Amino acid sequence: MSAIKITGCAPDAKFAFINDTYEPMQTLHNGKTAYVARSVASRYLFFTGKGRWVLSKVLDGGNKCWAFVQATDDSNPAKCQGPWQMPGPDGRWGPDERISCTEVPATKDCFVELRMSLDADMKKYGLIERSDLVKLWRALDYNGNNIVSLAEIDKLVSEHCAAGVWPDWLNNKPALMRAYKKTCLKDGNGDDWVQKSEFHDLLLNIFWFNKLFAVFQTVDTGADRRIDLQEFMSGLGALGLKLNPQEAQAEFKSIDVNGGGQVLFVEFCGYVRKRVNPDANPNFDVDILDGEDCTKASSFSVHSIHQSRGDASRGIDISGPGFEQTILPHKGGGGQRDRTSTLRSCGNQATCLHQVKNKTFADFDNLEVKIKAMLNDYSQIRAMWRVLDFNGNNIVSLAEIDKWAVEQYPLLNHKPALMRAYKATLAAGDKHDGWVHKKDFKTLVTNMFYFNKLYWLFDEANGDDRRMDFNEFQRALVICGVNMPQAEARKQFSQADKNGGGQILFDEFCHYIAHRSCPQGMTAFVDDGNDRTGADGTAQVLAYASGIDMHHTMHY
Repeated sequence: MSAIKITGCAPDAKFAFINDTYEPMQTLHNGKTAYVARSVASRYLFFTGKGRWVLSKVLDGGNKCWAFVQATDDSNPAKCQGPWQMPGPDGRWGPDERISCTEVPATKDCFVELRMSLDADMKKYGLIERSDLVKLWRALDYNGNNIVSLAEIDKLVSEHCAAGVWPDWLNNKPALMRAYKKTCLKDGNGDDWVQKSEFHDLLLNIFWFNKLFAVFQTVDTGADRRIDLQEFMSGLGALGLKLNPQEAQAEFKSIDVNGGGQVLFVEFCGYVRKRVNPDANPNFDVDILDGEDCTKASSFSVHSIHQSRGDASRGIDISGPGFEQTILPHKGGGGQRDRTSTLRSCGNQATCLHQVKNKTFADFDNLEVKIKAMLNDYSQIRAMWRVLDFNGNNIVSLAEIDKWAVEQYPLLNHKPALMRAYKATLAAGDKHDGWVHKKDFKTLVTNMFYFNKLYWLFDEANGDDRRMDFNEFQRALVICGVNMPQAEARKQFSQADKNGGGQILFDEFCHYIAHRSCPQGMTAFVDDGNDRTGADGTAQVLAYASGIDMHHTMHY
């Protein structure tokens, strides 16, 4: 059976994302073959049973869709005479002669076949029907504010897997992080929250990235969450590749985006995306860029993506006569206006007076003095907590902490440092439920300063790849004013490099400093008088060698 390829929708059109290849699904809809986009997103091409083929977010009656064509042939959309109908900039429906629908050979790529299994898997676990999704969303969004954080998502997945409702293979933190990032940055509206209208995309992404992570683990025989060249060449069969040694080396080099000699899971995801949908606009990979190098995923990138693709969570109602319906409002709240409104209305004038200033260690000290003074005033502490705990439930998630830091204290906005502060605060508390409680607020703020200082030192020394080799470690010693023979420095480096990978990751660096294994000069450089030898929050990460992912994605 052939696949269907949609092309011709203008790149600047609201629904430009319909340009895709749609593979035949394993089940029928209204008695006809339905198709799903190779891109891992909720995009379906199907027969409505009412004389139309439609492109829509949901397999249903087709009343809300992005585009449709009259079914002059109800067995194959590629044989329909057309033209396709789409809403214009004013919301009115009309023909678009540029859109073409053609048959292409269905692929046998193993990752496309893996993608095609997702809908059947989700149906197996009751994640397709609207009534089931509503119940699950209510369990996830327990406070009813129609947005959920990463911590809330993690809690839902962990509980459902532990109870046997979902299979254990769905509970992998690196896969969950990639699902969260893709849902927020690529499928959603670019903020740090998963909204109700994005929930189906989130579930689809959780299944997809966990399946990818299973393949990744099969190839990663060293179980260190990175694939070297030897592992890659040994695992070609699992990747559906037949390559000679020279071709295998070239393929590996193309996957290893940062040239580190090892493929990280985020790089692997980018590679698979290109295999599944090679025609996709590479600028749509903002979630992959955010994982591999956060400095590349600028707000402009997010803006341009959403400006060109529209919001896939919105639909167009074509049920009435004349097809003059308008875009439905975004159910997640916030209406039509978002963070890019200023750029749309003001252009570069909105930011022309801004400048980028390098952070210095003195900046942390100065801010710390101010915050400590505020923490000695109960009324100010309460005011700070109310801003952080905006829904007033006396607990905050990692995403809420991240949002608070970005908006209130951008100096403290280093994702790896925030993760370590969050984990250290949990380790020092007595609840251990994945939430920072009101009584732990002071500890959280103290940890945020401590780990941000550590990250400043780590970042100053390493070569912007978020890992520190021996030469960079020596530079860190110099910054801290520590002089020692090279042999002793090598010994110290080995103590810090817990997993023996030849490079120190930020988690290892935190553990090394917190447990006072380092020279006195390094301890004194960041010491705040708190003992973290038993609760630095890195023990579990290091035990499972997961630190390599944390530095690129905010992993647990």
